[in-house]
Amino acid sequence: MRDGADGTAEITEGPMSVDHATRSPASAGGTVAVLEADPTGHRLLYIRHLIEAAGHERCVVFLSSYAARSEEYAAHPGSTSATTEVLDTADTHRALLNAGVSRARASGARKLILPDGDRYLLPLLLLMLRRPCLPLEVRLLLMRTTAVRGPERLRLATIVKPVLVQLLRIFPQIHILFLTDALGVVTTRKGFPGIRPVNDPVLPPGEPGYERPSWIPADPKMTTVGVFGVISPRKNLPLLVRAAAWHPEVTLVVGGRLEPDVRAFLGTDARARELVASGRVVVMDRLLSAQELAAALATVDMVAVLHDNDAPSGILAEACVRHTPVLVPYGGWLARVAESTGIGAASPLTAMGIAEGIRAVTRNRKIHVDATRRYAVRINASHFTEGLLGE
Repeated sequence: MRDGADGTAEITEGPMSVDHATRSPASAGGTVAVLEADPTGHRLLYIRHLIEAAGHERCVVFLSSYAARSEEYAAHPGSTSATTEVLDTADTHRALLNAGVSRARASGARKLILPDGDRYLLPLLLLMLRRPCLPLEVRLLLMRTTAVRGPERLRLATIVKPVLVQLLRIFPQIHILFLTDALGVVTTRKGFPGIRPVNDPVLPPGEPGYERPSWIPADPKMTTVGVFGVISPRKNLPLLVRAAAWHPEVTLVVGGRLEPDVRAFLGTDARARELVASGRVVVMDRLLSAQELAAALATVDMVAVLHDNDAPSGILAEACVRHTPVLVPYGGWLARVAESTGIGAASPLTAMGIAEGIRAVTRNRKIHVDATRRYAVRINASHFTEGLLGE
């Protein structure tokens, strides 16, 4: 690989420099390659699912240096025996894609999987226009399929993305899928005709029973509301804190690594500081292990999944398989899942609305728990892995 005149990477047939400190490459190479630059959220867990479904000996994983240094890498693909290569290139999506395609071909892979495919639509189209006969199957997953005239505000990307997707579908080597909810409720997305869904992958629990995490309070008089995963501003923690302040029987449990803006809010907001001091907001600001997250999800009375974007949620599915109801916002994807199945309730994205939603879930908790038991049997990782592996 060499730098092109525009400063981006061009594909060559020769080998490229990679950092093998993470793991030495398998001598025989892999037949399936996976490229991921971003370690946040569930992205590297998705790769672990693919590795385990395809077989460790058949996979080679290409990562940015940022992803390879992350805690998520060590917890997920780093704990497998799959071959991992850190791409020695600029951390632009065009450069990473070109490097990944070059290394996939050099490793003998017959297909390249892009689980975070939204970021590669334009780079992949530019590549295919240069090399329309590229001898490599590319399977790309759309994680974000925001609809025009949907609940999110209109942006240029919302209009351009469906056009790029349909242009890429012209090439027979390109297979595009979209990530849907783990229960498979949503099977089509406006603006993306002909794109097949794959369910958000979540594994059913193993051994029954969980030991309550020591940092989660055990007061039978209080309703525990959990917020888990990467705690970004999109999870609307300030609204939850205000709702908890109006609902004196609520303890808010926040488990997962906080993004800086959220951490700053908890440290500076007077109401949040008061609730933390009184034990009514409990924060565990770090990446939770899979076992600890499972135990926390099973322990709380409900899980708040108050994302303000129109997308599926792995945390919602993780709560469902542990028979814990969810509270979600009105009007979007999550509300469609929760209300059509009964696994939870929807509320307005206001502090008062959330407080009323917590009361509603508490009143009907047994009905919601019974619904999670009915629908949890739909949830697995195989629909996802079979779709992306194409096998």
